[in-house]
Amino acid sequence: MEPLVLILASALAGIGTGLAGLSAATVMVPVLITLCPSFAGETGAYQATAIALASDILGSAVTTWTYWRHGNIDLRRGWIMLICILCMCTVGSYAAWVAGNVVLGAFTLFLTFFIGIRFLVKPDTTREDTAAHGERLDAKGIAISLFFGLTIGFGTGFVGTGGGMMMLVVFTVFLHMDLKSAVGTSTFIMTFTALIASVSHILIHPAIVTERAGALVLCAATATVFSLGSARFANRVDNRTVGLVTGVVLTVLGGTMLALHYWDVLAGFASLLG
Repeated sequence: MEPLVLILASALAGIGTGLAGLSAATVMVPVLITLCPSFAGETGAYQATAIALASDILGSAVTTWTYWRHGNIDLRRGWIMLICILCMCTVGSYAAWVAGNVVLGAFTLFLTFFIGIRFLVKPDTTREDTAAHGERLDAKGIAISLFFGLTIGFGTGFVGTGGGMMMLVVFTVFLHMDLKSAVGTSTFIMTFTALIASVSHILIHPAIVTERAGALVLCAATATVFSLGSARFANRVDNRTVGLVTGVVLTVLGGTMLALHYWDVLAGFASLLG
């Protein structure tokens, strides 16, 4: 059954990338460590993270291409974030290896669920004071970009996310981009961060390639196809529709994975109440 789980996880990851610039790890890591027994070992979460990062490379690239064709990338307001994130993601990869499965698994499960809730509460992140496309950053924007770029960069390597959701929030809330430009810019950055972080993971733990080559190729191919399809859909509908669809998918998925992951705890608590 594991190949089916791999296909489902990477398909959902691709949809999230194309719709809202979400990293593949937001979906793939919790699914793999919860439903695939082979990822339950000592290095399972680390390997799942590396596969998710590798799947992000082409998925983010085809998403970027689609948003670029529609004029929805704004590097003038995102270049500082790009440099900071690239510099910090390798440091995060090493820290992830030291931290191990417990930190990686728990964090990504909760991240999936709460990102979904956030989209359901506010599916359209467009602001009235949206900056003009290509407008230069002021001093405040530079400071915000430096702070969040460094922290997101570390998180990219540590948790195995491309930082897409966090970049989306920063770009829309703090740097005042419109939603689709924020998604296009974040996936452009994720293409490079996913490449660097995945290579770092593989160099630290080469068994990812020697033992998981089939899973890696399957997930990367599936995520790329679904990223392209969902990106084309996102560029043809309004922002609210994109946010609602993403919110429903991630909330249901995150809630289900949390229930499965903590099933023994929930069962024990239910027995105490009974």
